[in-house]
Amino acid sequence: MTHGLNDRIPTNVIIGFLGSGKTTAIAKLIDKRPAGEKWSILINEFGTVSIDHALLEANSFD
Repeated sequence: MTHGLNDRIPTNVIIGFLGSGKTTAIAKLIDKRPAGEKWSILINEFGTVSIDHALLEANSFD
């Protein structure tokens, strides 16, 4: 598939302080994702333990 200069990819950036509910909000969005719609999630975590990744992976959305 080729994309032209004017093709747009909808993107949401979820930001907030530690403990503000970002992972919970993303998990709820995943639960309400329309059938057949494909999403990609990029998690930018800093630390030795990837807690958000583990939580979202447990809530996997095939």
